Amino acid sequence: MRTAPDAKSMGIFQGSFLDAIRPETPSIQIAFLVDTTESMAQELPGIRAKIPQVIVDLQRASGARVEVAVISFADSGKSNKPMVGISSGFSNDFATVQEMIDSLQPQSGRPYFPEAVDLAVFKTIQDLPWSEDEKATRWLMLITDAPPYDPSFDEPKTQSRRWYETDALVNLANQRGINIHGLLCESRPEEKEAFAATVDKTRNFMGQLTSRTGGLMLDLSFAQIKDKVAKAAKRPRADFAFVGAITDDDIAQAKQEAEEQFGELTSVRVAILPHIPWNAMTFYHEDPGVRFASQLRYTLGRLPGVKTISSRQIEAEFLRLKSGPVDQSQWPQALCLRLRADVLILGDLRVNRDLFDVQSQVYTANSAKPIAAISASGSEDILMASYLKAIPETRPTKGPMVLLANAVNSEQASDLREFWPGILSQLDSSEQGNLLSAMDLIEKSLDISVEPDHRVRHLETAIGLLKPMVNKPDASAFTNALMASASYNLAKTREEQGLTAEAKADMQDAIGYLTNAFDGRRQLNDRLLQAEIEADHSLLVRKDYPAAVRRYQAITQFSEASLLKMALRAHWMLAGVQCGDWGASETDNFTPDTQLARKHLIHILAFWPESEEARVIQKYMRWDSGDGKTGTPFFPKEGDLLLTAN
Repeated sequence: MRTAPDAKSMGIFQGSFLDAIRPETPSIQIAFLVDTTESMAQELPGIRAKIPQVIVDLQRASGARVEVAVISFADSGKSNKPMVGISSGFSNDFATVQEMIDSLQPQSGRPYFPEAVDLAVFKTIQDLPWSEDEKATRWLMLITDAPPYDPSFDEPKTQSRRWYETDALVNLANQRGINIHGLLCESRPEEKEAFAATVDKTRNFMGQLTSRTGGLMLDLSFAQIKDKVAKAAKRPRADFAFVGAITDDDIAQAKQEAEEQFGELTSVRVAILPHIPWNAMTFYHEDPGVRFASQLRYTLGRLPGVKTISSRQIEAEFLRLKSGPVDQSQWPQALCLRLRADVLILGDLRVNRDLFDVQSQVYTANSAKPIAAISASGSEDILMASYLKAIPETRPTKGPMVLLANAVNSEQASDLREFWPGILSQLDSSEQGNLLSAMDLIEKSLDISVEPDHRVRHLETAIGLLKPMVNKPDASAFTNALMASASYNLAKTREEQGLTAEAKADMQDAIGYLTNAFDGRRQLNDRLLQAEIEADHSLLVRKDYPAAVRRYQAITQFSEASLLKMALRAHWMLAGVQCGDWGASETDNFTPDTQLARKHLIHILAFWPESEEARVIQKYMRWDSGDGKTGTPFFPKEGDLLLTAN
């Protein structure tokens, strides 16, 4: 198996090249220059299918006028093997472009494997009517599996020769302001030997053209790259809703309106490390110190004004810090700075039979020494209640610890002090640990930067830990809600991988567990969790969209629950419903409103800018921090998986 070197290619047909669009461009000209010789026969159907998708993506992402040329070439400059498409020029008429695409059919590539690709590149640059507008985007996308001839090769009989040096092509492209992108394909099996013998030459030629003209290259000769592209091709293409552009001014206005209505909205950003000594630090879900950190992160994250940093971010920054030159005595302060945390909590957890003793130290970015110490002890079911009680006993007088203490004195915290004994007292010690491990794994699976395969492993492990508990007759609504979350996220990840049948089965499981959670919700000592379960049930099970909107909207209200993580999720779900997700656009009793969706997206960016949800918005709407606005007014919608799962 061929191994790809690090950072050598990008998925052109997967959308990465959209980031190369200049925000101010009034128009985009893109010329697809396609090798149609016999060796490319197995690739041409996929190319014909992909080009229209690329055009649609460009139109949606840029909002600019998109003109397309489709040109095919053979292996020589002979008159009986002309380039096809040059004379047609560029067109923005879809029917005309589709005719060009349909003309991409295999033709003879004999007598040699190398081709006149250099001549084809030259003629495409020289003869097409490229725009003279300095602000226009001009792209040439070269798709081939073979190199040009060697400079010394020249056969007059077949006109097989090297026509132009690479330097000349690069200089000409740069003079015209044309970026050359490249897709290096694999040949059909009949040319496998010739392909292997020349692929390094092809890679070098295309790499020079792309890198020296500001383009990108996707090299399918590497097995893992080809595998990723193949997996991406199986994924359902997202539909998009037009929500309109979002700017820094929109975000500032949302903050101002909230402060005028509710006063200053303050929050504290908290990082919680596994309660394990530095020299033995681990992030493995079965360690009691990791489980405690996960439980504390979940608990504090449910309090008003507290924003917890994900375990994945903490682990990544810790590993970077550990491998660097910073002295261990400075690690807490350094982690605060790297994580942009107002408060960092670390410590040690000791277990003696069924009794737990926890000692925490609290740091801020402004202090190299702890600003507070928190101590708690007890069995696992009452440990968190004891810990929450100990936080205000630190008697903070200023700074972020005051905000944390105020949050712990809230009504929601009072609910949570009763919540954990009610949940964990029903479980034996092994089940208690498994529940907390599953929570940690589910949290880690929500990070979109993690490869889907890793997310699937996390979720499958979490489901395996929870399944014996939900199969018990007295299973709690909380355990069923966790299983519903794990199954739902597993379904969406498998859908992303193109495993539609498995995804539908997982979605059916999610709906079943959510129904069980809804049936038992009254037993929970947590009114907001009850409200969230009711909202999810209205949306996903009953398909009562007006009722779901009312329930999610209640969670988002700026009251004692302001800036709750649950309010963040409610905004996220409301944005989806108002875009028409989850079947909302297919019903007679609800009309989605994309302007309301836009409002919820703005609220997420305004009040939870470091959240995973904000990262998704910024990624898909191509947020430009320099210009302070989104690069596209479209937001992706969910697929129809939920509509067909039950």
